[in-house]
Amino acid sequence: ARAGAVMVGVSTRLTPREVTHMIALTQAKLWIIEDVFLGKVQAAAELMPVVLQELAERGVPAPRRLVWSWTRTRYPGAEDWHDQMALPTGPALPSAATLTAASGAEFADLKGVAAILSTSGTTGAPKGVMLTHVGLIRLSDEVGKRQYLDPAQRFYSIAPFFHCSGYMHGLLTNLIAGSTYFSTRQYNAAETWAVLSNEGVTAYHGFIGALQELPTQPDFDPARLVLDRAWYSAPATEMARLEGMLRFRQCEVYGLTETGGNTCITTRDDPVEMRHDSDGLPHDGLEVRIADPETGAEMPESRPGEIRIRGWNVMRGYFRDPDATARTIDDEGWLKTGDQGVKLPGGYVKFLSRLKDVIRVGGENVSPMEIEEILIGHPAVAEVAVVAAPHPRLMEVPVAFVIPAHATSTTEAELIAHCRKLLANFKVPTRVIFLDDFPRTGATSRIQKAKLRERLVESADA
Repeated sequence: ARAGAVMVGVSTRLTPREVTHMIALTQAKLWIIEDVFLGKVQAAAELMPVVLQELAERGVPAPRRLVWSWTRTRYPGAEDWHDQMALPTGPALPSAATLTAASGAEFADLKGVAAILSTSGTTGAPKGVMLTHVGLIRLSDEVGKRQYLDPAQRFYSIAPFFHCSGYMHGLLTNLIAGSTYFSTRQYNAAETWAVLSNEGVTAYHGFIGALQELPTQPDFDPARLVLDRAWYSAPATEMARLEGMLRFRQCEVYGLTETGGNTCITTRDDPVEMRHDSDGLPHDGLEVRIADPETGAEMPESRPGEIRIRGWNVMRGYFRDPDATARTIDDEGWLKTGDQGVKLPGGYVKFLSRLKDVIRVGGENVSPMEIEEILIGHPAVAEVAVVAAPHPRLMEVPVAFVIPAHATSTTEAELIAHCRKLLANFKVPTRVIFLDDFPRTGATSRIQKAKLRERLVESADA
């Protein structure tokens, strides 16, 4: 970014076909790659030749390749990272202090694109989200302030750098705040516990799974933690359970790649009901409205609608996809998130579900998250996803996919009875299907609900 190049983040879990798509889409000139991913994927020896062949078949020029190898292995047609670093440096770049203090007139290029990050790709090929220098720098600064980060703080995240969670929430936020940042090459529960308990970590951001696995460590003792706050997204009941078990404050957060990874965030000083059951207040200078997805009319407080965002963190658009950009950002600059949410008293925003995930039971709209929060409150449920199943009379009905908690047992009838005690009849799942794991996206490990819905359709057709 300092050199003026645009960074394109590419997941280490993508297949050669998906990597080829991102290189071709962004017209990459330089490909920097580590030769072994996750300790097992022979990326330079096996993935790279396949991608080059696919690029050739598409008529796409191959980018220059720069390989990082711990063993200093050489690869035909590629340059060695260490050799390049040993070359004489070019002219000095402006300092970070100069960049952050500069006005738009002096550094107009800060309004240009700094990074292209891919969408999760839950449906269709991933799109390239163009994020600007000024948007990312300001967002990282704002997030750091909400998280009370400064040079005395020590921050841990397992999030990868090709994703907003690691790139903006982790790397950039801590660079700007001056806080110490602990990351990992590959998530491991024992390593996470060792870092959190031995390194004086004070803040965590990322995925809930790392916190859920802490109590499984043989020497787990919450008294060994100085950690006092964590940010992630989860049902309110699960956040409350973890807060009671781990003894530090759990905080909600909302954002999407198209907004640099964040729009609203709670603070550790928010009331507990807001920290767990809202996504916080929007950052200064950002506008968030809840709109009727059909008419665009603004909805009153506490009435659900589509979350729409306007302001300095909104993407420049999708790279080389003006049609998709026009469908997503309207003429007044409002980003249509495709997420359902509500405005709560005091201006707090709460995410409910993806609009396409809303289940229409007869004439009633049902939020999957509401059902998921009830099920995750059952001690035998570790993780849950609720989706719509086709129904001849009601159009759709909710079905729950459940991963059981370790060393517990339950039945479909027991979980349905649990829901009947706490939910209106039309919200109760008609079926509970037990799984060992969910289909997930490679970049974010999000549950791919579209594949769960496909499974239901296939079983109905069988």
